Formats: sequence, structure tokens, C-alpha cells
Amino acid sequence: MSTRFGTPPAPARSGDGMPMGCGCVLGLIVLWVVAVLALPAIMLIGAFFVAYSLYAYLRRLASVMGVGPGADPKPVPPPPGRADGRAEPAYTHYLFGPALIDLRHAARVAVPAPAKLFVTYDAQIRRVFGNGGLLLWPFGIVVWLGMAAGVGTGLAAIGVLCVVQFAVVAVLALAVISAGQALRAVDSGVRRIKGIRTSCPSCHQRVPYPSYECPGKTCGRRHRDVRPGRYGVLRRRCACGTMLRTLLLTGTGDGRMTAHCPHCDEPMSRGAGTVPEIVIPVLGAATTGKTRLMTALVMGLVDGAGRDAGGADGARDPVAEFADDQSAEAYRGLADKLRAGVHTWKTIKVKDAPLRAYSLHVRPSSGRPRLLHVFDAPGEFVGRSELLRELRYIKTARTFLLTLDPLSIDAVWDSLDPGERARSGRLRSDAPPDFVFGQLVENIQGLGAQTGRARLAVALTKDDLVRGSEALAGLGGGSDEIRDWLEGPAGFDGMVRLMRRSFAEVRFFRTSAWLDGGEVDAGVLDLAGWILAGEGLRVRHPA
Repeated sequence: MSTRFGTPPAPARSGDGMPMGCGCVLGLIVLWVVAVLALPAIMLIGAFFVAYSLYAYLRRLASVMGVGPGADPKPVPPPPGRADGRAEPAYTHYLFGPALIDLRHAARVAVPAPAKLFVTYDAQIRRVFGNGGLLLWPFGIVVWLGMAAGVGTGLAAIGVLCVVQFAVVAVLALAVISAGQALRAVDSGVRRIKGIRTSCPSCHQRVPYPSYECPGKTCGRRHRDVRPGRYGVLRRRCACGTMLRTLLLTGTGDGRMTAHCPHCDEPMSRGAGTVPEIVIPVLGAATTGKTRLMTALVMGLVDGAGRDAGGADGARDPVAEFADDQSAEAYRGLADKLRAGVHTWKTIKVKDAPLRAYSLHVRPSSGRPRLLHVFDAPGEFVGRSELLRELRYIKTARTFLLTLDPLSIDAVWDSLDPGERARSGRLRSDAPPDFVFGQLVENIQGLGAQTGRARLAVALTKDDLVRGSEALAGLGGGSDEIRDWLEGPAGFDGMVRLMRRSFAEVRFFRTSAWLDGGEVDAGVLDLAGWILAGEGLRVRHPA
């Protein structure tokens, strides 16, 4: 029987037998679930990939830094074998080169790691969700969006991290530069306060800072400038791996490293630049006995080191020892002649060879030690300003030692009998003392020496040859007596006046470089005592 509305139609079915309405409802449910959970899912997945991206970056960064498995550090260029005009034979401080190398290497290797992560997981998402039908596509889209957002955010965070890393390296490098410059300033300031000025004993030029030879047994590389800087602040590493100190006042000049002059490359004295220096130019005409007197003076300091100074306070003489092998070797040859009673001949400067000082460390029983340089200038330098200019140390000297040959004084020479004159003829200087001193003072003042602030020791040499002279009869060893004798019987009143006018202090001595029973002449010890006493060092036989 039919109804009013007719027979109801049969429900529609999907292709697999499911009613089409059920499929739509299921699709709507899926879309609703995806819509509701999409944002939290994307955020959660994104957070995971942010963390994963940072992990991938840090893992690659660790490998770049040479940490952990799969280490892949960027090789640092090795130092040059020798110092050149631009580089030192030392490893650059990490912040002054290797850090930038690591940052560049990280930018090439570690930064792309999250991008590779994105490519890998993009392919996996497409494979898994793309083959699951239309119902899995929305989930795949959510996962893909979360991954893209996470990797993108991770890359942004890595970019910020790279900027922070660069900023930290820049700040640390600036701090190291500032610390290095501050340490340089402190080192120079302390040396200035202590009155430490360094000069080369060979070329005589001022040396702001020596070059140093690496103390490694098989190295020998020369470091031109070891001060704090791009190769290290407190220490630097030589190309051979040896650690070197960078400050004179903290041990650079303690003698473990050989110092060299940066001007002439000659070795400098041990301890140069760590203690105040005393520069004593020994000047005089040829054949006045400069070399013998200098040798006897050094012998008195070295052989008499540490003896009782004769004071009520129990003070002892300074301990003196040679500051370099060259000084010790040169001294041994001259000292042997002095002990054997053999004459030494005038100092001859070899062409283009440096005129080197005798350098000694003088350490008093109390107070600061000193580095003593005694220079024996050839006699022909005295009267020739163009030669005297080679003696640059004269500008820094505060005490000058002038040798006068009493045999060159007519009053003394004429008082000797013919036999003595015959024996002493070849030992006599033929240059008049007043003429020599006039030339000398004019030339050294022309070189910039501040003689008005300096002291002058005048040594009458060869006393052993003229003690029997009638012209010296009754003359004692006191400075005033010798001065009065030079002004009176000797006839050099003009020379003495010029000495007293040119120098702040003048002291006269009678000396002999011949040993008496193996002992150095008392006049030489008085001379040494007066020289060192002016530098604050107490010695025997004060003049």
C-alpha cells in the first residue's frame, strides 16, 4: 500500500558500502580534531625541533672545537720558523686568530646542520603521511608545519647565538688587548720608577725591550718582541712548544733566556732590563793604561766580592760576577797578563766589530743590585768626534773615568834618570794631558752628554813606574793633594779648572795596575769604591 508521501527512498551508500553521510561525518570529525589540536601540536612539535636544531648545531660546534666523537677542528696555521717583519715564531693567542677561524668554520659546518635536519625530516614526513590517504594528510601537514616552525625558530636562535659568540670573542679579545697594554704600561712604569734603562753593551744603543732566544734545548728561535700582545699575555708558546714569559719584571730577564739586542743582534747581559745600569766610560789618550786599570778595577770587584766592608754595622762588599760569557772570556785573558806581570797593549777596535763592555752584576749586602758596564774606549777615539759618535753609551753615563799618564807630564818625565826614561819610553803616552782633556770634554758635550750632572774620576796611572820620581816626592794619595799638585808643580791649573767647571764632581786618584803580592793596588780599590758609592753601593776602601 502506498502512503501519502509515497515510498521513502533508499539511503545512499558510499562506494565501499558505507553510507555517504557516515563518511562526511567522519571527515568532519577528523577536521575538527585537527583544527582543535593543530596549534598545540604545532607548538609542541616546533619546540621539539627547536631543541633538536640547537642540539644538532651544538654537536657540530663541539666537533668543530675538537670535542667529542667525530671531532673535525679547523687546523690552525703553524707559526713561522723564524721571526719576520710581521710574525713571531710563536702560536697566536686563541682570541687573536684561532677563535675567528673556529667561528668561520662553525658558520660553514655547524650552522647548516638544522637545514640538513629539515631536509631529512621533510622527506620522512612526505613518505609516512603521504601514503596514508586523505585522512592522514592533515596530521602530516600539522607535523610538517611544526617541523618548519621549529627549524626556522632554531635557525633564528642559532643566528642570535652566533652573534653572541662573536660578541663574546670580540669582548674577550678587547679585554686581552687592554690587559696586555696595561701590563706593558705597568712593566715600563715600574722600570722607570726603579731607574732601569737598558742599553746594548755592543752597539751601545738604547734598547726598549730585548729580543729573546727560546730556551728550548733544540730550538733557538729568536722572538723579536715577547711583551704581552697577540701571542700571549703572561706567557706565550714558542713554535717548539716551550712556554716563554712576557714581562721583564716577572722573569723574562732572569737569565734563563738569552737576550739579544734588536739593533745589532748581539747577545746582551744576563738580567738586562731588570736592574738599574751603571755605565762607566774609561777615556784617555792611547798608552795611558786604560785597559790595565780597567782590568785591575774589575779584578778588585770580582776577587774582593763579599768581604767585610769594615763598617760597624757588619756590612759586606757587594758580590760581583760577570753578566755574560763575552765579558768573562775577555777578562780572563787580560787578568792572566796582569798576574804574570806582562804588559798589555792599547785597545784596538776591529773594523765593523762592536766595542763591547765588560758587564758585571753587582749585588750589595742590602739594597737593589746593579748591572755595571765598563767601556774601554780606544785612545784614538778621544780626539776624533766622528769616531766618538760610535760610543753612544756616553750619553747615558753619570760617571766618567779619565786616565792620565804621569809619564806624559814633563815635570815627572824630566825628573827620571836616563835609565828609567829608556825603560819607560815605549810605555809613555805622547799626548799632552790638558790637550787630550780639552778635546774630550768638547766632543762628549757635543754628543749630548750632560757632564754638568755627571762625576769625573781622574786616575793617575802607572804609579809603580813613577814612585821614585823627585817630582812626586811627598805626594800622598788624597784627592785634594793630587789636585793641588796638578795645579801647581805639574802646571795643569787650566785643565783642573776646566774639569771642575765641566763636571758636577771631580775626584783624583793615584793608581797602579801592577799587583803587589797578588793583591790589587789600594788606589784602584779606592777608585772602585768611589764609583760604586755614588750609585748607592757600599764597598771597601771608600775614597
